[in-house]
Order: sequence, then structure tokens, then C-alpha cells
Amino acid sequence: MLIVDLAILVGVAAILVIGGAVIGGRSLGARLEKKRRELQGKRNAELERRRLDEVCAACGEPVDAGVDLFERDQWWHRRCWRETVE
Repeated sequence: MLIVDLAILVGVAAILVIGGAVIGGRSLGARLEKKRRELQGKRNAELERRRLDEVCAACGEPVDAGVDLFERDQWWHRRCWRETVE
């Protein structure tokens, strides 16, 4: 009888542990997903801030960082740079 009682006790404890792991795993996954989305949002906001800061010092229009110039700590369109130099 004692062995049967112990087996039932171990079975109930195992069910409780498994249930807690399943519930805890879901909430952990949700928290990790929320944190990942927050970090992605911060990265996106920083990229957008940089993009908005990349405007020509002379005309104020957006620049293409692959084509235009970064001189004197400011972005310049090539044509605006030539106009200011000449």
C-alpha cells in the first residue's frame, strides 16, 4: 500500500512539474518575443533617425549615402558641393 501511495505521489508531482514547465515555457517565449520586437523597434528608430539626418547641407534634400559626399561633418549632393566650391 505504501508503494502505491508513493507511486501516486510521484505521478502527481511529475504532472505538476510538467504542467508548470509548459505554462512557464509559453510565458518565457512570449517575453522573449516581446523583447525581440522592442529591440527591433529601437534599431528601426535609429536607422530612421540616421536617414532623416542625411540631408544636404546646402539644399536640405535627402541624400544618397552611396553617391553623395560627407564633408565638414555634413552631407552634400555633388552638385551642391560643386556650386559652393566654385
